[in-house]
Amino acid sequence: MRPFRPLDELLDLFFPRLCPICQRAMNRDERGLCTGCLHRLPRTRYHLDPLSPMAQLFLGKTPIERCAAYLHFTTPGDARQLIHHIKYHGGKQCGLIMGEIFARELIPDGFFEGIDALVPVPLHPDKLRRRGYNQSEWIARGVARATGITLHTDWLKHTRDTRSQTRKGVYDRWLDTHTAYDAPEAPDLDGHHLLLIDDVVTTGATLLACAQALHAHGALRISCLVLAATR
Repeated sequence: MRPFRPLDELLDLFFPRLCPICQRAMNRDERGLCTGCLHRLPRTRYHLDPLSPMAQLFLGKTPIERCAAYLHFTTPGDARQLIHHIKYHGGKQCGLIMGEIFARELIPDGFFEGIDALVPVPLHPDKLRRRGYNQSEWIARGVARATGITLHTDWLKHTRDTRSQTRKGVYDRWLDTHTAYDAPEAPDLDGHHLLLIDDVVTTGATLLACAQALHAHGALRISCLVLAATR
């Protein structure tokens, strides 16, 4: 529970914080989403299934140790509204909070055991300038806050701009991303277990390209965490 602050009460009265899903005013103890919308989110529980739909995206392509996706992304749907708020409407603080909430739900199941560092999927510098922030980095900040695992935002680089992946098929996504990432500033990663963090996974092409770049620089084990996975 947040400590009582009269100024906060006045701000909530005249400038209420709205839930990005239902647009209702949130009370002083609610963070990111209202309690009702948070409880209704369509959770995947993929981290408990080594052959989950997300894990199967990488089979035979590159070794991925563990996979976790918080929500099922459907159109229309609450997860879609949440992701769009975080990604396109300045909701970076919401991204941080949701990353923290998801991580705290994963901790009891041992998902983070043995992970040495968190690595968010980077944006190309041009896209970062246009958007003003990297939504995956803010989600990763929430995970770092919950777990205490070190976050490294400079180990991966998006070296070649790629157009929006939203309407592309599996092959076109792979073709567009497989040479778009590198890890030129990463230290010797020999033996490290890294956790890649992104907002949404669809075909896995972006995470695959990032994992392969980190493997090439010595990372022995890669796991992946996303806020949402498409069906």
